[in-house]
Amino acid sequence: MSLVLDTGIVFAYYDRSDEWHARARRTLTGRATLILPAPVIPEIDHLLGVRLGSAARTVFYEGIVEGHYYVADLPRPDYGRVADIHRQFPDLNLGFVDAAVVAIATGLGIPRVATTDRRHFPALATAFGLELLP
Repeated sequence: MSLVLDTGIVFAYYDRSDEWHARARRTLTGRATLILPAPVIPEIDHLLGVRLGSAARTVFYEGIVEGHYYVADLPRPDYGRVADIHRQFPDLNLGFVDAAVVAIATGLGIPRVATTDRRHFPALATAFGLELLP
């Protein structure tokens, strides 16, 4: 089963002290395809570096290089979709990355999104027919 990943779930996977860590490990371990949207990579990199240090960043980079994740770029036409999603939900103050995660998930036809974000994603899940994990 394929799963589109948001920033928080990946960070929680690497951070043993994160309250979502155990759920992240269960959710991400053994999945056939973990789809890492390219726009989340800088956020994960920043969080790992600031909160866990350089070694954590290196482990994350190795996971990408070794194919633990399938990196999905945001196709040029989907930049307009990101703007549309942002305009559709003005009260959520989504930001680019969350809207891009939705655009990539819906564009690929993969309804399962792993996220720790329970502020924005429940409304997005309802609107776009997404299933939130864990």
